[in-house]
Amino acid sequence: MQHSTELPPTAQPAPAPHDPAARPVTGRPAHTRQALADTEPGIPAPVLAAAAGIRKAMLVPVVTALAIGTLFVAVYLAAFHAPSARHQPLGIATSDTVAARTELALNSASPNAYTFYRYKDAEAARWAITHDRVPAVLVANGRHLRLLAAGAQGPSTIAGLAAAVNEAVGHPVPVDDVRPLVAGDARGLSAFYAAFGVVLAGFLFAVSSYQIAPRLPLTARIASMAAFAVASGIVVALVAHTAMNALPASFFIVALLVGLLAWASAAATGVLLRLFGPVGMPVASVVLLILGNATSGGILPATFLPSWLSPLAQVLSPAAAIRGLRGAAYFHDAHVIGSLLTLAAWVVGSLALQYVLDRLAARRASVPVPAPVITGGR
Repeated sequence: MQHSTELPPTAQPAPAPHDPAARPVTGRPAHTRQALADTEPGIPAPVLAAAAGIRKAMLVPVVTALAIGTLFVAVYLAAFHAPSARHQPLGIATSDTVAARTELALNSASPNAYTFYRYKDAEAARWAITHDRVPAVLVANGRHLRLLAAGAQGPSTIAGLAAAVNEAVGHPVPVDDVRPLVAGDARGLSAFYAAFGVVLAGFLFAVSSYQIAPRLPLTARIASMAAFAVASGIVVALVAHTAMNALPASFFIVALLVGLLAWASAAATGVLLRLFGPVGMPVASVVLLILGNATSGGILPATFLPSWLSPLAQVLSPAAAIRGLRGAAYFHDAHVIGSLLTLAAWVVGSLALQYVLDRLAARRASVPVPAPVITGGR
């Protein structure tokens, strides 16, 4: 009698679940499809699973960078390739005859380029200049004329006004600088450089924060922003105020304005990332780094900007910070209160919007998903 032993059937591997989002790959070896997975060891599997395909990974950075670069070039060239004044303040403290003749000549040469302010004497003109009411005043010195000016407004601004006045009166007019720049700020650009660096740092802070912890609680994010803002204000004040004497204001005012600008930049970038997701980074770079710095008044006053750009100088945070820094450094704290209020509004508004967005997301996540209803008979 023969005994037969039946072996159990070999277990067949379970078929892989079908992924409806997976793209069929035909005619391509497996190593081609995984080429991007091995370039950086240690990437978590969920990150790799959510990675874009090769075509998208190649094209999207090109389109995004090209769009931002083109916009940067277009905005800065439009603003500064051939700047011309629009309602630039100019004071006059002369006789009515000389004042009328000068205003007529300036208006004829450049209509709508200047807004004129009359002062009774040189003392009133000097007060207006040193409190940033006007950058320069044409005053009568006996039978001669001279131009009182604030060199702290920037060499380009004063040189342009002096050239226009010389042409209007028909002969060179001597310039008396009643508010000169300090030696550490020879070109009057220190406030612009400080603000630009802080805005860039705030942008990078927010981007890295959201990349590391996109679901960080708002309270922890506020604490992180506050630490960044305090550190930024102290470091920039130490460098620009103490070490280089480039911003001759009080240490506290410089640190406060710079710290609020850092916080406003980080908070605004964060809420744009929260609103627009991956598109938030280029949106924030356009709003803060391109439009914000182009309209800041750091290179030329807002009165030299095109009409479609100049309104932004009144509301964006970089312009507010530069107005405050210059006012504190050279013009008896002019504009400091307004700058602080504008920067604080950016911080509070951005954080409030972030709070609302977080609450809405939490509410959506807590709504139970209804079970599917099965209908039909046997």
